[in-house]
Amino acid sequence: MALRLWALTLLGLLGAAASLRSRKLDFFRSERELNHLAVDEASGMVYLGAVNALYQLNAKLQLEQQVATGPALDNKKCTPPIEASQCHEAEMTDNVNQLLLLDPPRKRLVECGSLFKGICALRALSNISLRLFYEDGSGEKSFVASNDEGVATVGLVSSTGPGDRVLFVGKGNGPHDNGIIVSTRLLDRTDSREAFEAYTDHATYKAGYLSTNTQQFVAAFEDGPYVFFVFNQQDKHPAQNRTLLARMCREDPNYYSYLEMDLQCRDPDANAAAFGTCLAASVAAPGSGRVLYAVFSRDSRSSGGPGAGLCLFPLDEVHAKMEANRNACYTGTWESSRDIFYKPFHGEILCGGHALGSSQSFPCGSEHLPYPLGSRDGLKATAVLQRGGLNLTAVTVTAENNHTVAFLGTSDGRILKVYLTPDGTSSEYDSILVEINKRVKRDLVLSGDLASLYAMTQDKVFRLPVQECLSYPTCTQCQPASGVHCRVSSDLKMCLTLPRWGQLASASAHAPAAASMPLGWAPGDLRACGPQGKLPDPVSVCPPRDGRRRKSGTMPS
Repeated sequence: MALRLWALTLLGLLGAAASLRSRKLDFFRSERELNHLAVDEASGMVYLGAVNALYQLNAKLQLEQQVATGPALDNKKCTPPIEASQCHEAEMTDNVNQLLLLDPPRKRLVECGSLFKGICALRALSNISLRLFYEDGSGEKSFVASNDEGVATVGLVSSTGPGDRVLFVGKGNGPHDNGIIVSTRLLDRTDSREAFEAYTDHATYKAGYLSTNTQQFVAAFEDGPYVFFVFNQQDKHPAQNRTLLARMCREDPNYYSYLEMDLQCRDPDANAAAFGTCLAASVAAPGSGRVLYAVFSRDSRSSGGPGAGLCLFPLDEVHAKMEANRNACYTGTWESSRDIFYKPFHGEILCGGHALGSSQSFPCGSEHLPYPLGSRDGLKATAVLQRGGLNLTAVTVTAENNHTVAFLGTSDGRILKVYLTPDGTSSEYDSILVEINKRVKRDLVLSGDLASLYAMTQDKVFRLPVQECLSYPTCTQCQPASGVHCRVSSDLKMCLTLPRWGQLASASAHAPAAASMPLGWAPGDLRACGPQGKLPDPVSVCPPRDGRRRKSGTMPS
């Protein structure tokens, strides 16, 4: 019986291997440009925000629902609702999806477009054609996203306390925007406020001087009691681009805790300029602590030439640096701090004069302490991977037992699989062409079971297998230098994922000798992976059955 079970399972694996080698990537094509991608971990449903449309797909990217969101009569200068008699410049205008977020506990989708000053709607996750909330007549208090198609908006659905569901938003400021850069928005009606209005009268930050600098937001994520934003800021005086990481307490309705500081990604070549602009970011937990993984670019005008780098910022170090900055501002002298600290968005900061321990006594700031606070003394990291001549455009990361794999999108339409070693080096072990010369967009998302990776280009979304162990015909390909993706079974002479190997391990003990199985494996290949008949130590990023594997934090933008 054991022999029969082993043989049947092995034949099934060989059939799957043949199918995998010839299979093309699943994909869905949109009639208009795609803007955002989100995946529901529980149901596997895939949601797409596009110009003038929303799509709901199943896990295999087959269309389930489609909803039109535009075009509509609008003008960026006019306040909705738009009436031709009141807004003479109004014309049919495309609706670019600016924000697409899931709220699984309430089984709803948050979507915001560029039409009507960036107002938003709530829709049912099970059927996006069912709109749960939409209001275009609330005026400026309901303007959430940027109405400028070239200005990014990022967000995060979270809570500020038991029962509350709120939307944290970061956006740049276009010429016809309302000037609000960071805000916290309600997702449910209260006695005095509608959904998408500010959580409190103080839960916004507004740019004081529109010409001072401009922001392009990249990502939003949370860590413990804090919410973070990653964004680029083009300063005018002096003219320079800075990548900033902002943090504030989730339960801070007054924004007393807002703090931002610089992030810098340096080239390993000391003679080359740093990678100056962050293009994408993701969070994962490769070990005992969480890490921010960010890809940065450098243009052709900089020393070192055009290129991109991947940098890592452990969140423990981020928090420590931010606390040190708070303490230095609160307890230092104005003279020593005036070149380091500033007040974001507008005005000047006045540091110093507060008691020792103020930062510990008021972990989320206070009205009597300097706020909002910005620091030019941030964190610097050296790129663990760099590429010349192209941009890394997207990143998501998965980790298991101190083994970390980054999936990186590129400007020429590829997904790179890179093993990140604990000692800070990297090894690229696979490159998958998704769509030639088509930029992979920022939203790069893993499925809930971590078996699939969803990647988006201009008008297509693709489903890629996270691992393709069965498709590797040789031992060398199965277990590359990284040694993390697949596992060689010397007895079965096959390249298996960890769960598949475990499934067959006991059955193979009573199976025919491996030498009798003509699978095209050379003895030299087997020796390269370990002694004949002995399996390597278990190292895999394929889905385990015990739930130990962790994926990157959800970072919609």
